[in-house]
Amino acid sequence: MATVRDRMFGSLMGPQDPKDVTRDTARDLTALVGELAALKADATHWLTDSEYAALRHRLGAAHAAVEAALVKARRRVRLNEQPQR
Repeated sequence: MATVRDRMFGSLMGPQDPKDVTRDTARDLTALVGELAALKADATHWLTDSEYAALRHRLGAAHAAVEAALVKARRRVRLNEQPQR
C-alpha cells in the first residue's frame, strides 16, 4: 500500500491533485478499519486471559483512532466535492 507521501511525490508518478489523494486515503482507511475490527474481534474471542488485556486495549485504541481519521477524511472528501463559489 502506497503512503500518501508516495502518491503525492513518488518517483514513478508526478504530483497528484490533493482531492484525489484525500479520496484514496479515505478508501485506504476504510480497508484498515475493517482489518483492525477483525483483529480486535479475534483478540477478544481467542485471547481471553488477563495477560492479553493490554493487547486488546491497544487494538481497541488503534481501531478507534483509525475510525476517527476515517471520519475526518470522509468529511474532507465531502468538502472537496462541493462546488466552489
